[in-house]
Amino acid sequence: MNRLSFFGPKTVISTRFRSVFTAAMFSMVSAYTLILTDNVAAGQLVSEEAVMSMTLVFPLITFIIFVSYLIADGLVMMISYAMGRGDRRQVDNLFSLGVLSALGTGILFTAGMYLLRQDILSFWHISPHLMSYASDYYNGLLFYAPLMFLNVFFYTVFVAEGQERVCVIGSVCAFMVNVVLDILLCLHIGVMGVSIATSCGLGASILVQLYFLHGHRSRLHFHWYWNTREVLRGIFFSFYHSLDTLLLAILPVALTHCVLAHFDEAHIIVVTVVVNLLTLIIAIYTGIVDCLQPMICQYHAENNLHSIQKTMTTGIRVTSLVSLLLIAAGMAGAGILPQLFGVKDAQMVAEVAAAVRCFLIFIVFLGCTLMYSNYYIYIERRNYGALLKAILLLGLPWLGMEIGASSSLNGMFLGTSAAFLAAFGLNCWWTRQEGLLFLDTDILSRQYSYDVDCTANAVVALSQQVEQVLAGRGISPRRCNRVALLIEEIGVHASERAAGIPFQMEFSILLGKRPDDDITMIIRDNGAPYDIFQKTEQGKYTFREYFIDSITTSFPRRTYWISGDENRMILVVGSL
Repeated sequence: MNRLSFFGPKTVISTRFRSVFTAAMFSMVSAYTLILTDNVAAGQLVSEEAVMSMTLVFPLITFIIFVSYLIADGLVMMISYAMGRGDRRQVDNLFSLGVLSALGTGILFTAGMYLLRQDILSFWHISPHLMSYASDYYNGLLFYAPLMFLNVFFYTVFVAEGQERVCVIGSVCAFMVNVVLDILLCLHIGVMGVSIATSCGLGASILVQLYFLHGHRSRLHFHWYWNTREVLRGIFFSFYHSLDTLLLAILPVALTHCVLAHFDEAHIIVVTVVVNLLTLIIAIYTGIVDCLQPMICQYHAENNLHSIQKTMTTGIRVTSLVSLLLIAAGMAGAGILPQLFGVKDAQMVAEVAAAVRCFLIFIVFLGCTLMYSNYYIYIERRNYGALLKAILLLGLPWLGMEIGASSSLNGMFLGTSAAFLAAFGLNCWWTRQEGLLFLDTDILSRQYSYDVDCTANAVVALSQQVEQVLAGRGISPRRCNRVALLIEEIGVHASERAAGIPFQMEFSILLGKRPDDDITMIIRDNGAPYDIFQKTEQGKYTFREYFIDSITTSFPRRTYWISGDENRMILVVGSL
């Protein structure tokens, strides 16, 4: 197999992961860059106090993002499970539910923000000067919620569908609109212009997504559909998956409270810089989670444990490497960050830089533990995943910051970072008996997964290997021969269809407890979409396609599905 230095061996899973990762990184990092641009614009064009006031309103923005994922994540998890089952009608039903839920909740949220404006702003007991900036910034966010709800839902669905390029185009448009309006509006109407520019950027992204949907370039179809039970079920799934976003909304509040309790108001700028850095880090980790979610949910619905294992291996590898890069970059650029936020005092710049370096030390353990906590939710170990998130993102960090703050500001952020290491260690200790991935060892021992480059020689060699493995499990020679023949015919057909263009195939074989139980074979490739069964139904087929169709017509089940950047065929070989 060819090697990808960053993602491991080049396989169907790693190339699919890379495709989503690239798009997710672009979208997430551009979203963070916009947040950074907002703060830099306010700091350079207004004042340092404007940036501090935006920090006080930031938990509200994070809460809105939490609600957006509360709407989107559960429904998209259900969409991924439906993809794993091959239920296209249910996919469209859930998509329609998500659009209506996002619009309705967004309108209610806007009304609530308008009516509760004074109550929300009075939560912080700050000086009138800071309050005036915070009030202006808040006013520009009144229409932020419905736009964010729709944007997040569309983004999450498009990633699950393998249409991440739409997300990239939308992010580019949002970035350009936001940056231009940040400068123009901030110069004319102050800090309110920053929040208006943010909302306009989201609107631009949504227009791109709607154009893609309306132009029939997507397999998603909207229709008027409502099912309260499905909505509640989606929220139930979402709460567990989106709990990290809620906890991250609380963490800046805890950090700010700790700074005000142990130091003074001037040191809020330290929290501002650290929280913005944490937002970037979490945005990147969220991008990796976006890669895991559709893949793990689909494989879980298939009960395809080897593919789950390979996906998580890739996810943890990428998370660790990205974390090390973030630590190196953060350590090197810590002295520059506070100046971007308008900090001019040399002593304060030094304090912020030291705090940032202390915070970054154990950040790799935050990333890995966050991946595992989301994974547990995808495989329906929801309570454990939620508990791990609470310990990782609030319980231990709150304890660490309070203990560290008793000694110094650096101790406060070092204690917060050390909490991530402690959470990782606790997870390893708690899962020591069943393993970090909670995979059933009995089922895993009856499953096989093979990755090959799609060449005739590689596929023929694999068919012979599989025939020997199945014979060793006591499978009848006739069934062994049929499975081997299908691997060879499907693989060689794909190789001929590729016409010399290299791509990969994955053959997963799922056996029952007894030798005469059904054999499930899942074939994936990352080539161009191609449905053998549809071709034969249309009467437009080659001899090899006709041969494959004739062999499989007697099977209890045969399904073709295009999901993301891959072809998937599921064949169930019954007893012969």
